[in-house]
Amino acid sequence: MVDIAATIVMLSMLSVAVVTDLRTGKIHNKLTVPCAAAGLALAGVGGGLAGVGNHALGAAAALAAALMLSGLAGLGGGDAKLLIAVGALKGFHFALWAMLLTGVAGGALAGVMIIRRRAVKATAVNMVANILSNAGGVRTDLAAGSALGKIPYSIAIAAGSLAALAFGM
Repeated sequence: MVDIAATIVMLSMLSVAVVTDLRTGKIHNKLTVPCAAAGLALAGVGGGLAGVGNHALGAAAALAAALMLSGLAGLGGGDAKLLIAVGALKGFHFALWAMLLTGVAGGALAGVMIIRRRAVKATAVNMVANILSNAGGVRTDLAAGSALGKIPYSIAIAAGSLAALAFGM
């Protein structure tokens, strides 16, 4: 019953996050922080201290991935907190699968956006310029100069989390 409640909270959170991200370009702390806290509380109810540990580890794994991706790929703070909340709600094993599947969904989303906006050449040129800048020690925002701008990554996080749920992870 506790896992069902955590799943309902996660699905609700992801739905709200996608809508607000599409409308405003932001994922608000007032959404992600209470959901992460609810995940840890539900884990405590359902699994005691071991449950809290598992879900805290899921949140920590998402935090580690988010810190790495925020520097490398420009993952935003709201996206990071959304991933952390997914980990807190569903635990370590689910968080790992959700993050892996989120990466796949994010790549597919970017590919669709590039093709749909007919920005293949511009994206390739921008990507090479950013790689060369980063290799030269100059940190650049990957979206800077992009024909696409920022991608609403909450869509990929939701898709990856739903896929992990569908695959029974």
